[in-house]
This record gives sequence, structure tokens and C-alpha cells, in this order.
Amino acid sequence: MLRSSGDWIGSMQSMQKEMERLLNYLGNSKPPAGQFVRMWEPAVDVYETASEVVVLAELPGVNQDDIEIVVDDSYLLIRGQKKEESPGEKRKYYQLETHRGPFETRVLLPARVDPNQTKATHENGMLKIVLVKAVQERTLRVEIRDSSTY
Repeated sequence: MLRSSGDWIGSMQSMQKEMERLLNYLGNSKPPAGQFVRMWEPAVDVYETASEVVVLAELPGVNQDDIEIVVDDSYLLIRGQKKEESPGEKRKYYQLETHRGPFETRVLLPARVDPNQTKATHENGMLKIVLVKAVQERTLRVEIRDSSTY
């Protein structure tokens, strides 16, 4: 059923008033008590071979000791921190596009992996994680039981 043009305009005016109320509320709200730390996500490539899942993450300027890798079920978590080059030195930036501070990315793995066989290398700003696929039985024989044994 079509609405008349008056209903449509009234709805838009009502929505505009609600948006103005929301913006006024947000503008008058107090900022968070603590310092807000913006996390960033590194660029990640994921590919699979017959026996492995490989994850490549771009982490230029991040020290190897500042990276943590966690394999959890079907996810891979990469987190850490890119520290300031020389903290304490006062700078006046004219352009700031590189990421600093904490980072975290979670990757859904395309196959089951054996976490105990995971290997990682970090060279020239690239983190390479090689996860060996878990060996799975392709055939499963199911035994039929009498219903009274459950």
C-alpha cells in the first residue's frame, strides 16, 4: 500500500529530529575516563596447500619479541604492539599514516590444523606462520548398537 507524500515527509522530519537528539546527546557526553587506545589490524594473506595452511602478515617495524601467536580451535590470533621509534622526543607531524600501538587480528583457518606443529618466522617485516593440517580419517565405520545399550 502506498503512503501519501505527507506521511513520507512527516516520517523524514521525525527521523531528522531523532538524529539531532542523538547527536546532541553524544556531543554533551563525557569522554571515557581512561585513555582510548586505537588498535589496528595488519594486512594478512591466507593460503592453503595439500598439507599446510600458511598465513602471511605484514608487520613492518614490529619487533619479533612484541608478537604473540595463538592457535585456538579453528582460529589463529596474531597480536602485539608496534612501539614508538624514540619515545619521549617531541615531534610535530605533518602527515601520519603508519600504524603504531597495539594490534590484533583473528584469522579463521580454512582447515583443521595441528597446533603442536606450527612454525613461525619473522623477516623483513613479514610474519610467516605455517600450520600443518591435522590428519583426519576419511572413512569412519559406525557400529550399530541395540537401543537398549544406550
